[in-house]
Amino acid sequence: MKTIKSLVVLALFQISLISCKQSAKDMLDSNWSLVLVDSLQVEHLGEMMLLDISPNHELFLTADYQKNTYFLIDKKGEIFSEINKSGDQPDSFGYAFSEMSFWDDNTIFVVGSKGLKWYDLEGNETKFVPFNPDYQLKGIMRNTGGGPIVLQDRGNTKILYRGGAVNGKRTEPGYLEKIRGGTLIDPETFDLEHIFPLEKDSRFFDGKFYDDGDLYSRLAVGKDFVYVTYDANPVLYAYEKTHPYKLSFKRELRLININQSEGMPAEYVDYEVYLDASKGGLRNLQVDDRYVYLMYFEGLPKERIAEIDQLYEIDELKADAEYDAEVSKREKRMKVFTLKGEELSDIKLPNFLDSYWGFIAKDGFLYFNKAANNEIEEDFYTLYKLQLEQ
Repeated sequence: MKTIKSLVVLALFQISLISCKQSAKDMLDSNWSLVLVDSLQVEHLGEMMLLDISPNHELFLTADYQKNTYFLIDKKGEIFSEINKSGDQPDSFGYAFSEMSFWDDNTIFVVGSKGLKWYDLEGNETKFVPFNPDYQLKGIMRNTGGGPIVLQDRGNTKILYRGGAVNGKRTEPGYLEKIRGGTLIDPETFDLEHIFPLEKDSRFFDGKFYDDGDLYSRLAVGKDFVYVTYDANPVLYAYEKTHPYKLSFKRELRLININQSEGMPAEYVDYEVYLDASKGGLRNLQVDDRYVYLMYFEGLPKERIAEIDQLYEIDELKADAEYDAEVSKREKRMKVFTLKGEELSDIKLPNFLDSYWGFIAKDGFLYFNKAANNEIEEDFYTLYKLQLEQ
């Protein structure tokens, strides 16, 4: 068993941070470094990715969605417990609309198709609130780093989860006016409040049509603001952390080397959910008590995607291999902002950090999943702990 350890050699390894070249007035500080502090390895054959970290930092919550199983991992890399509550068993959540998250140090919860479910650390159900049939947003997809968040709202505890596309065709008049970036859920009743409507000057109102993946919202709750982004809209929004969540500021983003998703003419609109690892745009949003962190991904050019699509008709295995290879070598970057949205740096991230399943910011540290090895199936899962320094 390989456990968490101080990496004497790797701790000396510093990743050069490349600042985004802007006008002299807006020149970003390039004197930053991202230092690898520790790593965690867990014996596991299959996919595993980090979902959350307990408030007391004692346990990591991970998932292997291919096996419909969640894992609680201790700081030594040992599996503390396994939880599989999908399906029709009496205490199951059915289908998980959200990722699992920590409610407190001793409880985890999930938004499922049966309702809100809470479990203790051994997987025993401790609380259940039946599903609200009004919760009918489509495009609800799990994506690490974007799980439900416990939020204090008007003196009450609420669950804040991403919004997204609603039922109906994207070609219908008024469709975009129905989109919301977030949903507040009452944990006692499953009553809903949909918040963060699309701002009228966002690119989604350009007369074209965007798929559900483009409209995927990312949320992060800081000390004073709730931060919101949408995958295909290069803007960081910050809303007051008090009802009615008025927009406090927004920051237009200059993205480096991005194959930005484009709107589609009506005749090409696909009504299925589409969230693709190859798509360029904003990925994961995190905040701690110092900074706001926003990861974005170069993505594949549409010409290369078309080539791989053609290859699928001839050789699916080869097409899959080329797809994975292309995604793995594309550039991923992370912008760093002050809590008031002032951009500080634009970081080129190394290839060994995963670009799709995201990361978590916790008390001054950044936790990243290790990028998958496309050439060999590994029998362990690796989590990296890094720190941003000046």
